[in-house]
Amino acid sequence: MTGERSGTAYSAGLLREVAGWSVPVALAVALFSGAVAHDVRFAVSCLVGAAFDIGTLYWALHRTKDVDPHEALASGPLASFFVFRILGKGALLVIAALLPRWLNLLGMAAGVLIVDFTLATVGSAAAAWHAFRPHRTGG
Repeated sequence: MTGERSGTAYSAGLLREVAGWSVPVALAVALFSGAVAHDVRFAVSCLVGAAFDIGTLYWALHRTKDVDPHEALASGPLASFFVFRILGKGALLVIAALLPRWLNLLGMAAGVLIVDFTLATVGSAAAAWHAFRPHRTGG
C-alpha cells in the first residue's frame, strides 16, 4: 500500500490505527485461545509476544512522528530498529522453544505476529474503505 503523497509503504496514521487495534486483538486472541486450549501458558506467551510486538511499533511511531517519511525510511537508526524488532521476535520464539515449562511456542508465535495479522485485516479494510468511497473534487 503506497500512500498517495509520501510514497511510503504504510502511512503513519494507518500504523497508529493498527497499533491501537492490535491491543484488543491481542487480548482477544490470548483469552480465547488460552480458554480453548485450557493452557494459561498459551495466553501468557501470546501476551508477552504481543507486548513486544505492539510496544516496538509504538516506539517506532513515537520516534518518527515529527520526521519526514522519506527521511525516516532512509535513516540508519530506523532501519536498524526494524532489524532489532525482527531479531527480538526471533529471540522470543527461541526462548519459548527452550522453556516449554513456562512458555508456549504457538502462543508466542501468535503474539509476535499480532501486529502483522492486524495490519493484514485492518490495512485491507482501510484500503477497501478508502478505495470505494466517492472522490471529492476540489472545486
